[in-house]
Amino acid sequence: MKQKLGRYFLLEPSFLRTLLAIAVPIALQNMISFGVSVMDSVMLGSFGDVAIAAANLGSQPFFILMSFGFGLSSGGTVLIAQYWGKGDLVRIRKVMRISMQLVFLASLVISTVCLLAPQGILRIFTTEEEIIRAGAGYLSLVVFSYIPYSISNNYMMSLRAVEQVKISTVIYAVSFFVNVFFNYAFIFGKFGAPRLEVRGAAVGTVFARCSELLMVLIYMYAKERTVCFRIHDCLKFDREMLPGFARHSLPVLGNELLWGVGTTATSVIIGRIGSVFVAANSIAGVMNQMMFITVAGVANAAAVITGKTIGAGNRGRVQRVANTLLLVSVALGVFNCLLILALRPLFLTLYSVTPETYAAAWSILGVLAALQLVIGVDVTTIVGILRGGGDTRSAFLYDCGALWFVSLPMGILSGLVLHWPVPLVYVCLKLDSPIKALLALLRIRSGKWVRNVTVQTAPLAEAE
Repeated sequence: MKQKLGRYFLLEPSFLRTLLAIAVPIALQNMISFGVSVMDSVMLGSFGDVAIAAANLGSQPFFILMSFGFGLSSGGTVLIAQYWGKGDLVRIRKVMRISMQLVFLASLVISTVCLLAPQGILRIFTTEEEIIRAGAGYLSLVVFSYIPYSISNNYMMSLRAVEQVKISTVIYAVSFFVNVFFNYAFIFGKFGAPRLEVRGAAVGTVFARCSELLMVLIYMYAKERTVCFRIHDCLKFDREMLPGFARHSLPVLGNELLWGVGTTATSVIIGRIGSVFVAANSIAGVMNQMMFITVAGVANAAAVITGKTIGAGNRGRVQRVANTLLLVSVALGVFNCLLILALRPLFLTLYSVTPETYAAAWSILGVLAALQLVIGVDVTTIVGILRGGGDTRSAFLYDCGALWFVSLPMGILSGLVLHWPVPLVYVCLKLDSPIKALLALLRIRSGKWVRNVTVQTAPLAEAE
């Protein structure tokens, strides 16, 4: 029996250890980031709705920056993971150079626009002058965190692709405490700091991002001995790797941007249906973020392991790696489904809401629990296996196609035209997940997703 299963799955304990060694630190990083968001909301909540709305809307340009950064960095990690499998450290440094140059350029452009027109940007999202003024004050300060964040996040994502993940967990953990301390000091005016309220949250973020960059630079120059990438490497321009980087990064970048816009469109649909749906969806969103912590960890680990296996040239092992990762994602989905159902009664007691909102949130959480059975597969296949396998174009088409051509039209039809009950509208808005999972599974079964995206030449000399 074991021998038969071994034809389709990897039963080696070393594989599971490798998966956990990458996935667990990434999950911890996501948990820390989630904790920062919660602490910000709790601290600003004492100043009322305007403060919360101002910080939320003032953070919108950062989400655009994150989409650019994650798209460019993820495209780079596809290449880095496969070169890691080949042991080609010279070209890994070249990919890191291009990736770092592009994220720096993107963050510089976005920072400049935000500095020149903070109120103009806020007017895109709201017409309330009080929120615009407070949000512009927040944005004009938090913008100074954009470049430090882009550099440090890009470097840590690149290190993930060569299986160095522990350092980023340490950095994010320290950054969490830096953020909370300076947020508390500058929001409430403690320890001799001025009381800045909403703007204080921006100051805390700037301190946290700068501390991350400082720790990254210390690690880069004092400890990192595997890749040996240094900031001064970015002063060079590389023509050899740029076409390949663009070919595999642009689909990922387009994927992240279109997905972000689609998510915003989903929020607009929910907002137009009514406040009960908005509140219930917000409550479910917190639970969804909690569940996504582990899913994202497995998906990112899947991308690294898949890319490394392909880069090593072991084609026969690749499909078994994918099958095993899919099995793990199914098990994780079942666990998260049962966890939501178990936590739902206790979780809803944390919120003081109307009976209508409570009932809607109860139903939505039930739908969300059922969706976990496919979300794990969806994310692991799209973000992990297909991207790690170099098939970024298929990942882009499935991810954005299902959202834009199924979920959004069905959400508009069911919610704004037919006025179906809230749980059914929520189901329609989430139809993209099972569709993506099915399409990705068919693609993986075909074997056409395995693509060696590395340059098929002899390794470069160290002098290059």
